[in-house]
Amino acid sequence: MTLNPFVSFMIKRGAMALLTFTVALILIFLLPRIIPGNPLAITVYRIVSTAGTNPEQVKAVERMLMEYFQLNKPLHEQFFLFIRNLFRGYLGKSIMYFPLDVNDVIAMYLPWTLALVVPAVVLAWIVGNTIGVIAAMSRGKLVDKVLLPLLAVLQGTPPYVWAMYLILIFAIWLKIFPASGGWDPTLAPSPTTTFMVSFLHHYVLPFLSIFMVSLGGWGLSMRNIALQELTSDYMDYVRVLGLSQRKTFRYLFKSSALPQIVGLAIVLGWSFSGSLITEIVFNYPGIGRMLWGAIQSQDYPLIQGGFIIVIAAIILANYISELIFAVIDPRTRYAYGM
Repeated sequence: MTLNPFVSFMIKRGAMALLTFTVALILIFLLPRIIPGNPLAITVYRIVSTAGTNPEQVKAVERMLMEYFQLNKPLHEQFFLFIRNLFRGYLGKSIMYFPLDVNDVIAMYLPWTLALVVPAVVLAWIVGNTIGVIAAMSRGKLVDKVLLPLLAVLQGTPPYVWAMYLILIFAIWLKIFPASGGWDPTLAPSPTTTFMVSFLHHYVLPFLSIFMVSLGGWGLSMRNIALQELTSDYMDYVRVLGLSQRKTFRYLFKSSALPQIVGLAIVLGWSFSGSLITEIVFNYPGIGRMLWGAIQSQDYPLIQGGFIIVIAAIILANYISELIFAVIDPRTRYAYGM
């Protein structure tokens, strides 16, 4: 039985994504264990400082924790236990947040990262693509001469650098927005107006640091694509018809948007990982801050769980983008008999 070419394409891309994820899992497991130090030291110290136990009891507590977290087993046994639990959807107990499960800790932080990354990237996609088409239609004019270097600076500056500039200007000099945190420390997350106002007040600067870089990238790439489209035969036909600038803009935007739609899925995945440093700079309560704390305390299960989420998002975004491109590109649809 011969498989449909498109199904075969999906299987091949899926197998490649699975292989990539498998290699990533091996690295996720090994790299935290390369870090020198005792992952249980902080937990043991916390128990000792509160209970005031003697040295012999400290060693007994450490042995008990080593056995509980299965760190006393050989490395290969730990790895197979890690893979087995992963297939069950269980990422283990967090050392730093003991006795919470890693799944529960990630569930506390992940929504805040999604709330930061998704709106910033999607809004930057809309605004950046619009600006890119305007710059292409104004090539050589003052508008293009202003927009082109501005977009290049926005794209070329890392988000964490923009984060420091934004903190310096708006938090330290102008004192308009807070420099760090996700909300007022006197408040607890709740669906109240007071909390939402506080959250949005803290949200603006980290949002802008991600938005600005994405805006520059989308604007430049859309400008280049639109410039190529402007040399096509159908755009010559549009000019001959004497259509208005608004209609020309609409046709040019639609014809140039295909690669950008595909790119959106990829950028969402990469922005998810790229936002980690931004979250650390702003002390924003997302996956980035969670991972930073986990690395500092050598919380192996939490480090593994956090990076699994990040890498899975990148791989899945790339896989979905390839499928989207195969579906919406007429040439690809024809090649695969769709």
